Amino acid sequence: MSTPTVSLAFFKLNVPDMQKALAFYGTVFGFAVTATFDEDQFLEHIMGLPGQEAGPSLILVEYKDGREVPVGPGHGPVGFMTDDIDALFAKAVAAGANPIVPVFDLGPVKVGIFLDPDGHEVELVQQNAG
Repeated sequence: MSTPTVSLAFFKLNVPDMQKALAFYGTVFGFAVTATFDEDQFLEHIMGLPGQEAGPSLILVEYKDGREVPVGPGHGPVGFMTDDIDALFAKAVAAGANPIVPVFDLGPVKVGIFLDPDGHEVELVQQNAG
């Protein structure tokens, strides 16, 4: 049996406050809404990065019944590559992120980790020159 072709399409984050999450991911990373599903039970915004329309999407979901959406330990961080980790890390903190691992060198890369305003772990990675 052959292996089907697969590509990463999206990742979803459940958020308690859609406007706050939209503002954070738009301001820090430049995400823009590309589609919206406003259903009876939830509001879902599909977001993309400029110039990466075919790439994976970030989907933000807010349930309309007011349920808690605590962030649990069952997954690792959402990861982003960048060409200026120090500037992006500082921008995220200025926008309300909680730094948990300051930017540091790890051999061929620099890494920094923060929690977004809703507590989702985000890891930034930058290739070191050379």
